[in-house]
Amino acid sequence: MRLEQLRHIIEVAHCKSISLAAERAFISQPALSASITKLEVELGISLFKRTNQGVYPTELGESVIEKALEIVDKIEELKEITKTNALALHGTINVAADPSICNTIMVNALTTFKYRHPNVHVMLKVGESNNILHDVQAGKIDFSIILKTDELIQTKNIHIKELFQDDFIILAGKNSPLAIKKAVSLDTALQQPLVLYNTQYVTNCGLSELLSKHGLLNIAYRFDDFKIIETVVASSTCIAFAPKFMSDYYRQIGSIIPIPINNNPVKAAFVIIRSRNHHLSLVEKEFINTVKSLCSMCEFMA
Repeated sequence: MRLEQLRHIIEVAHCKSISLAAERAFISQPALSASITKLEVELGISLFKRTNQGVYPTELGESVIEKALEIVDKIEELKEITKTNALALHGTINVAADPSICNTIMVNALTTFKYRHPNVHVMLKVGESNNILHDVQAGKIDFSIILKTDELIQTKNIHIKELFQDDFIILAGKNSPLAIKKAVSLDTALQQPLVLYNTQYVTNCGLSELLSKHGLLNIAYRFDDFKIIETVVASSTCIAFAPKFMSDYYRQIGSIIPIPINNNPVKAAFVIIRSRNHHLSLVEKEFINTVKSLCSMCEFMA
């Protein structure tokens, strides 16, 4: 039994695909299959079952993979103990985040992290929370920072760590009848034409899922570009919703007015998620710690 074999079965469980796991492990598909087969022969069990929907661990396979994750984690801890130069960290991080996070916290996180670890490359995808969840499930993203949605809560095999909670506010342009208000009731806001952010041709986005619990939505547009949403809100009577921690960001823009909700606040949690089959590398752990430290310094955390 070799450490590479343990990494291989972890990757296959994460990706649910031999071909995708081989690509991520930088080996050929036949070589990966042979590695897993040799381990199965050595252990005397089948680790995976193959279906039309993908490759999934058997019941015994899940137990073996869980132990493999523990072993790989311990080895990474040993490497961390012996690493004396923080700048020696290198590798690539594949992370995704909700646009509200990307426009605020993530900007500071990327700047801070790159200064500390210039040899690490970060690949950031911006997307809607439920769509990002699907990418994490498919193994396309290593971890992400998104809204905590009902779909996320109901999804199995996902590790969830809450970062913070925040209230939502209303975003209105100068042409909106709400622009002169210092605060607005949620009922009044829900009567306005609404612009939502979507990154796929679906209607079950995290925010609409959250808002629909409070009443019917008057959805005017759905866009996959956050800048277009800002332009439409600034130049029309449409409104949008955003977390309160983005208030300063929009005050600086000037053309969009952040307005608090004065009754029945809409609360949401932002979380870091990853597949339970994905082993966090040392650089990923360091990046997550950077994000956490920035969140803890924000006023909305108080």
